Amino acid sequence: MHSAMSQIVNVSRFVIAAHKGGAGKTLLSVGLAAALRKRGIDLAAFKKGPDYIDAGWLGLAAGGECYNLDSYLFDRDVVLASFAARSAGKDLALIEGNRGLFDGVDAAGSYSTAELAKLLGAGVILVIDATKMTRTAAAFVLGCRALDPGVELRGVILNRVGGARHERILTESIEGAAGVPVLGSVRKLELGRFPQRHLGLLPWHEHPEALSFVDEAASVVAESIDIDRLLQLVNPVSGIDVPVDADRFPFVTRTHDRSLRIGVLKDSAFQFYYPENIEVLERSGASVVQISAMDAPELPTLDALYIGGGFPETHAERLADNKRFRTSIADAIAAGLPVYAECGGLMYLSRNLVIDANVYPMVGALPVDTVLEKTPQGHGYIQAEVTETNPFYPMGSVLTGHEFHYSRVAGLEESGVSCAFRVTRGHGLDGSSDGMCVHNVLATYVHVHALGTPAWAEGILRRAAEFHIVLKGGNQTASSGFPVRHT
Repeated sequence: MHSAMSQIVNVSRFVIAAHKGGAGKTLLSVGLAAALRKRGIDLAAFKKGPDYIDAGWLGLAAGGECYNLDSYLFDRDVVLASFAARSAGKDLALIEGNRGLFDGVDAAGSYSTAELAKLLGAGVILVIDATKMTRTAAAFVLGCRALDPGVELRGVILNRVGGARHERILTESIEGAAGVPVLGSVRKLELGRFPQRHLGLLPWHEHPEALSFVDEAASVVAESIDIDRLLQLVNPVSGIDVPVDADRFPFVTRTHDRSLRIGVLKDSAFQFYYPENIEVLERSGASVVQISAMDAPELPTLDALYIGGGFPETHAERLADNKRFRTSIADAIAAGLPVYAECGGLMYLSRNLVIDANVYPMVGALPVDTVLEKTPQGHGYIQAEVTETNPFYPMGSVLTGHEFHYSRVAGLEESGVSCAFRVTRGHGLDGSSDGMCVHNVLATYVHVHALGTPAWAEGILRRAAEFHIVLKGGNQTASSGFPVRHT
């Protein structure tokens, strides 16, 4: 018996996982998604964990958005409800894992790809990097089966195989010792020209031939993997009981009637946005206005501005050259425009971006510089408590998100800028604080997901509504205590 607040979801679904990070599961997931799409399969694409770049490629291959599923950032019911909402009416759902199958935040593998697969009732296709390995590959597969028998390991895909003999030995070893079917193998270097940056892949927005590469990946997968057998192995699936309490899930609610204009800087420099974050703003009644920081002549009239992450360092010269646009943002901030900036957005709002010996002027709304280093300055999940008054979050709120930045802030102590967050896990600005506040700006290295932090959208919408009154000629003092001034 199921409650009136739940539903049974029967969509076919499977997880692409690996025995380690860097085994090639993203490239294979992209190729498989594109190959399935070419077969006319209407595919829902998901990425496990906090990720923008891999999700972007997978969405491009699947012909739509790729949504994140992360039970660390948001609770299990929200994971299930989001999965059900995005996969409704689809033929198949492909979920790409992250890192190794059992890798999580602790020794128990909490919040791992394996745990997500069990939560979704999804079979797992395991990618094995076969470099310099033969029968030992069977030990990896056996180990994955034995460590948690609750994980439904349906098949194996071999990657970076040296040749026909290598493939035969690997296949015989795995199928003979582990009893798991090998669905095919991809030879070495066939996907080797996919460019990378930092610890991951180059964003598809910056790849000069993104669609051509996706087609190439689809061809390699179609030639190398028995897709028909894979589809047989991941079907049939049992139904999963999914909660459908609309009051709990911000992706199905609508809270604002007026049409607020919320700007989003979105171009090759700023492209790290969870699609759910943008959708929550839109579903709440806001009109989202996409703007290029490199090409737009000036900032349009807005009620609020959201600047996400990205790679401003690779576009520093173009961002600096668009002085008129930078000045228009600085002027709007001085006039009270609410601005929420994450990571790359923080870098853009600083005085200067320093890369090696080169100094690039940025917006200058924050009286600090950001300096690009050679190694990550913060990487992984981050938690922070809101300890100071700020434009967007209530005092005492606890934020759970992730950070991944090679830049650091220089001159914070001398700046006199207040920081609204006390970091309890992760690095943030300096290992203990984050959330710089200037005027109605909040700039942070913390990336939050709207489904896990409902206060994020609520804060932006509230501040936008307050500023909207100012633009209409009213007088207003923000509920946060921050002044709102006339433009």
